[in-house]
Amino acid sequence: MNTSSIQQLQTSAFFKDLPQDIIQTLLNLGRLCEYSKREIIFHAGIYEEQVYLLLEGEVMVYNLTKHGNKKILFILGKGHLLNHNIVSQRPVSVFCEAVQSAQILEIPLRNFQKLMICHPCLTQAVMTEYERYIWRLSHQLKNTSGSLLLERKIAAKLWKLGRDFGVRKKDGVHIQVKLTMTLLADFVGAPRENVSRACKSLSQRDLLYYQNQQFILPNMDGLSDFYKQK
Repeated sequence: MNTSSIQQLQTSAFFKDLPQDIIQTLLNLGRLCEYSKREIIFHAGIYEEQVYLLLEGEVMVYNLTKHGNKKILFILGKGHLLNHNIVSQRPVSVFCEAVQSAQILEIPLRNFQKLMICHPCLTQAVMTEYERYIWRLSHQLKNTSGSLLLERKIAAKLWKLGRDFGVRKKDGVHIQVKLTMTLLADFVGAPRENVSRACKSLSQRDLLYYQNQQFILPNMDGLSDFYKQK
């Protein structure tokens, strides 16, 4: 990658506080891999010897329920660390799958660990990612406790996706991830029929539109107020 490409990486979450020479070293150590839509990047239960950094595209991180259904934990965009077995010798506990075509930098784990020892800023970047994931998981647990109605739960998810993957246009914020009702149901851990009814109710409140597998949020502030209400 040239200097301008590295500077562009520095605008994303994991890379933003890393010096350019460290980013270049990571690029030199790793290999760029392309994944197509719905291709599995790594499986739960396997000890991964690679560190995965998402450079382009979107992926979903999920686990499986006892019935074999997906429970999506995160949808992540470019500039994020994907796996969390960097320090421990434990197998990966989640699955990772491309939502759309994705470009991923795969770095041998041992080389990445050595680089962390030599460069505290890289360790700081890993810890910051971990803290971000823990914060988001704590909200996942709060939102799945049963005290939050499904409509408010969906509103919270869509607001977050709009913030992370949204493009503002005249009619509202367009979520750029191709998000089907089935995928949203996996995201909130509810039957598709219930999610569809909840989305219809939100549409009647003028808080979202759904067309061509794209969610449009006409009133981000109203959506936020709705899911935060007591």
